[in-house]
Amino acid sequence: MTNKYTYFIANWKMFGVLSSIKLIKKVDFYLKKIKKKNSKVIFCVPYTLLNTYSNAFNNKYISIGAQNCHELGTFGAFTGSVNSKMVKDAGAKYIILGHSESRSNGDTNTSINKKILSSLKNNLKVIFCIGENL
Repeated sequence: MTNKYTYFIANWKMFGVLSSIKLIKKVDFYLKKIKKKNSKVIFCVPYTLLNTYSNAFNNKYISIGAQNCHELGTFGAFTGSVNSKMVKDAGAKYIILGHSESRSNGDTNTSINKKILSSLKNNLKVIFCIGENL
């Protein structure tokens, strides 16, 4: 199976505030100018920016994604956690799962699998990190 798109995925990690949207607007302007049809540009931003950025970039050139989610797809008593349903509701279309740093902080194959299943159930497109060790 071949994919008809070339992907560029920017994981912002712990970066960005509302005014950082200017950076994505520059990329959006450039992409509209060159009208590149076979590429997908995805910015995975912190939870605090998901809603604002996804509302601003609801177009064919830029998509917004989340950086992680809690393994449970339902609500619960997990202070500070965000589940895939909340990520989807905030406007994300993509989610990155399985980061090496998350694995070093306790994520296991089992917990990552639960995150993937929950994300797919909530119609998020999963970007799965494999083999990364930095």
